[in-house]
Amino acid sequence: MQCILREKLLAQAIKLAGVSNSYRNESHRFVEAYFEWLEEAEKDLSGLRSPIGILLQAEKSTLTSVLDGYLPNHIEPGKSIRKSQKAVAAQSLEKLSKEIYSKIEQIDHTLDQLSEKLCHAVAVLASKEPDLYSRLQVNQHGVNILWEMLGRTPETIPMYNYFCAKLASTDLNYLFMDIIQKITSNKSGAI
Repeated sequence: MQCILREKLLAQAIKLAGVSNSYRNESHRFVEAYFEWLEEAEKDLSGLRSPIGILLQAEKSTLTSVLDGYLPNHIEPGKSIRKSQKAVAAQSLEKLSKEIYSKIEQIDHTLDQLSEKLCHAVAVLASKEPDLYSRLQVNQHGVNILWEMLGRTPETIPMYNYFCAKLASTDLNYLFMDIIQKITSNKSGAI
């Protein structure tokens, strides 16, 4: 599920950049656009049970509380409610941007480490199955065959069990498809 969360976070980050641009271009609409993004992002990410969903909800509450007169410590008192809310929204946007990009980097790092381990397992499998690379297919059938072979080859069974326990099927498919694409593109480039 990490690959799905990553893709959803990337999509939301792109939308958030658009909201950020509205601060400069349509400053009167910025708070409303940001609040709409918070609600959409919360709805989009809620099914994945990410802690970022909780943060989105908290930021929405903070933004709403400014209307009721609450001012966070870092906001200068004496401004109009509209200006205070705009300032809170801008700081919230910056905070959430950093959190989203940090989470994406964390997921990328985890997936890179798992991909490297999976590559080692495929290399061990290839040493036991010399024609493995020539039979690889860049599709779900190719992924399924490779996965099945890892599960029945004695030297790769420990890694197979590790990946069964560590990865959701979507993450496994994502990593396997990437590995197969790299192998087949390297193979065709060598010809």
